Amino acid sequence: MRRIGFCASMCLIVVGSANANNGDQMVGFSALSNAMGGAVTATPQDVTTSLSNPAGLATLDLGKSNTRFDMNLALLNPIRELNGVSSDNDIYVMATGGFAFRNSSLGDRLTFAVGAYPVSGGGVDFPSHAFTAPVNGSPSPVSIVASRQSLRIGPAVAYKVTDDFTLGGNISLVSNMMSVKGMTNFPTDVAYGASFVLGATYDITDQLRFGAAYTSKTYSEDLNWNLNNGAYSLSFDDPQTIALGLSYAPSDRLMIEADLKWLNYSNVRAENDLITPPSMPDQKLTYGWDDQYVIALGVKYALTGKYSLLAGYNYGASPLKEDDINNNIGVTAIVEHHLSGGISAQMTKFTTLSFSVIHGYSNEMTASVGPPTKVKFETNLASLQFTYKF
Repeated sequence: MRRIGFCASMCLIVVGSANANNGDQMVGFSALSNAMGGAVTATPQDVTTSLSNPAGLATLDLGKSNTRFDMNLALLNPIRELNGVSSDNDIYVMATGGFAFRNSSLGDRLTFAVGAYPVSGGGVDFPSHAFTAPVNGSPSPVSIVASRQSLRIGPAVAYKVTDDFTLGGNISLVSNMMSVKGMTNFPTDVAYGASFVLGATYDITDQLRFGAAYTSKTYSEDLNWNLNNGAYSLSFDDPQTIALGLSYAPSDRLMIEADLKWLNYSNVRAENDLITPPSMPDQKLTYGWDDQYVIALGVKYALTGKYSLLAGYNYGASPLKEDDINNNIGVTAIVEHHLSGGISAQMTKFTTLSFSVIHGYSNEMTASVGPPTKVKFETNLASLQFTYKF
């Protein structure tokens, strides 16, 4: 019983383990949004505004023919340690993409988009000498190999109510994949669900714009695992969020934005019930995550008509505290400070390439309750974005 309960609690190991993240949610979904430190609620940078604030589609530059594609390829380098032992997998490749368009036959005030974006996830691969678990009163070495990915795919629409006021919405199919290998193996399972985003922007003046967005929690079916002794299931959703942003453009060349975001982790990461086979009592998994408040700052400066520089800073206090570490063995969702920079260059009449790097500064925590388990995490994410505007 103790053995199964421990292994089930490890289902959170991979949360936030491989991204530039706020808790276990990505800072941005593209090279441009990462370069801005995730400060994109008021003024959109690309089609990924479909998820951050779909109302931004109405003011996004789509080119002369009102059709735009944004594709991103990212190389991720997470550096993770558990009790001084490094995880073996430290390189990931990620891809995202979406397009947006306006159709004059439907009205110039409507903008449509569709895209596919990972919003959280990653993996760890710690050898057995990294962690020792109590089993029937005796310590046993445990290797921890796990992965998780939360992906959203779906359409978005924005409507320009007036020249100053826009509304938008997004609905997404959610794919939630997880696997855990420890003292007991939970093989890969995929659970499906849905989520939505509602947003608005308002131009207070010609230079000042306000943006707001609400993202629902994911409403997913339970993850299910069939083991030799029966079936297990676990509910595991991403949190609802509220984002507020204010951007200021004192000139045609300079734009500054500040965002404040609330992530409701206490609703989905405080505790969950692991449903076990009938011969066993269900397990209450107490993770203990707190809500997170994130501050994001971004600056974009146009050097010329073809080249722009971007920089950003992002801070969110860890939703995990020292007394939660042993309830989230190996979790690395503790990075608090991010610094980013990037460049965007128009290559041809229709194409733009953007490159950014975001660094999550190292943070280390040691469990204050139970064994003195120590976790340490920092991350680097380099992204290359291809934009095509007709």
